[in-house]
Amino acid sequence: MKRLLSLLLLLLLSSCARPPEPVWIDVPTANELVEILHSRAGTISRLDVAASVSISAQEKHFSTQQYILAEQPDRVRVDALTGFGQLVMQLASDGDVLSVLLNTTSPPRFYRGSASEENFSRFVRLPLPPQVLVTILLYDPPVFAYQQAQVRSRDDQLELFLVDDAFTQTFIFDGQLNLTGSEYAQSQEIVLAVDYSRFAATDGFPRRIVLNMPQDDVLLAMGINELTLNGEIPAERFFLQAPENIVIEPIP
Repeated sequence: MKRLLSLLLLLLLSSCARPPEPVWIDVPTANELVEILHSRAGTISRLDVAASVSISAQEKHFSTQQYILAEQPDRVRVDALTGFGQLVMQLASDGDVLSVLLNTTSPPRFYRGSASEENFSRFVRLPLPPQVLVTILLYDPPVFAYQQAQVRSRDDQLELFLVDDAFTQTFIFDGQLNLTGSEYAQSQEIVLAVDYSRFAATDGFPRRIVLNMPQDDVLLAMGINELTLNGEIPAERFFLQAPENIVIEPIP
């Protein structure tokens, strides 16, 4: 009985636990928060992850297991598999050439073309330039030019607003000054929102990344299962060779 009461007391105390107190006494200035963003930029240049990825796009939903390589500024490789381990797609871009193997037909089809935003978006289903997607995956969302900056505090969060005419960038920090999200809006309409969560105590890197592009009706959620930061990635990993007896087609 005493053991049961002790357990109930422990659960009660845990449920009432408060988040850590903010690390600041006075609300940081906009310049101080911008400096935090700049100081973090480029600290992670390469990423190797195994992740569960779900994408909702134009009322269609896809869920895959993906092995993703990303390297600054615009190198990407994606190996996408079904939940049963069957290869669906391989995609590799070295920043200049985009190669894609689609294994959803018999025989598979292999495409090669320029690593343009249009070609890239056609296969990853995200209407984003490759270099923007890479920075987001590296927990280093882009900071574009701005004219005005201001800070607002809300509960235990800080919001940094960077404004350039009708374009607004918002960066959200928690009480420990960890970046937990960013939003990009044109004429007050959100174009892209990024949310970072499930931060690991070992490296401070988020294990869940969510991208929302409401104007394009696209939502991507990625749960990271395995992660290597700043490891060596051979350059040839970002270029696919066509399998034997498969015709190389231009990207349509």
